Amino acid sequence: MSTERRALDAYSQVVVGVADALSPSVASVRVRTTQGYGGGSASVLSADGFLLTSAPVVRGASIAGIDFSDGRSTDADVVGRDALSDLAVLRARTAVPPPASCPRSGDRCRPALGASSTRSSRPMPP
Repeated sequence: MSTERRALDAYSQVVVGVADALSPSVASVRVRTTQGYGGGSASVLSADGFLLTSAPVVRGASIAGIDFSDGRSTDADVVGRDALSDLAVLRARTAVPPPASCPRSGDRCRPALGASSTRSSRPMPP
């Protein structure tokens, strides 16, 4: 096996590990507005039910349905939107999985300089 192939396999294993670690704290989001149906994904920010999504996911909606990989489903209220940052915050009406943790550097949660990043999302259920 070539060095490039081994490196790619190692990278793939890391990405799969990250996806496995993040999956419980990422939700599918469903919305219904006067314009029709839509959705996207959101990440759990805190154990008290706040989730972060992009603002277009909930545009025109005040309530969203959220589904987690463990089978939990609940409604969430849209508590804030910011067009400049293109973000929105939801608050689940029932318990949510804990937020994902990040790499620690001393007592701070901070990625290393030069580290790669990835975005995690959940596909919409059929």
